[in-house]
Amino acid sequence: MSFENWRDNVNCSKFVCSWSGGKDSCLALYRATRIGQPVKLFTMLNETGVKSRSHGLSLPFVQLQAEALGLPIEMRSATWDAYEAEFVTALCHFKREGVQAVVFGDIDLEEHGLWEEKVCNAADLKHSLPLWKNDRRELVTEFISLGFKAVIVAINKKMLNSKFLGRVLSMSLLEELEQQGVDLCGENGEFHTAVLDGPIFRRPVTPKFGEVLTHQGYSFLTLTV
Repeated sequence: MSFENWRDNVNCSKFVCSWSGGKDSCLALYRATRIGQPVKLFTMLNETGVKSRSHGLSLPFVQLQAEALGLPIEMRSATWDAYEAEFVTALCHFKREGVQAVVFGDIDLEEHGLWEEKVCNAADLKHSLPLWKNDRRELVTEFISLGFKAVIVAINKKMLNSKFLGRVLSMSLLEELEQQGVDLCGENGEFHTAVLDGPIFRRPVTPKFGEVLTHQGYSFLTLTV
């Protein structure tokens, strides 16, 4: 499997970005925007329609991110069992609207890449993975160097201490994470982030930090707007 031709699949094309609200989807959007035309963001919510399925971000916060980026956002809610079918239904809708490609922020997890290829093929859309097979440390270093701002909003309690919640990604924080022996992109589920600002934002997102919730071994920092 090779997704290194991501530029060909998004170059001069209208695309939708699969948006988690975190650093990887944001950096993928940044790279794709330089050569393609972003049409909207697309976020899957849990079955209640209250939080994002991937990072547990609140609906109002994700909407605020989209407004700060100057892009419309479409959201669909689904259970895990209905997730793929609902995702494909949304992609088919985008196809009818004139979208040509979908951008994803995955780095090197083969099963994720294959799934994204599958759902895009089902909707006759091109798939583009701008971060694919890039060095993980180099990616997060680039993210920070470009001036993006992101905070840690979820941690796997078996891998990280809750003291990391609310911390802004920085080079010094990367050193701390390395000392903890975790992947710097959180690709093994160690942590998730929420992006607050950066070069493609029209204005920063300034949420308030709320309570910390625990669910299935994860601690989540609530962001309120």
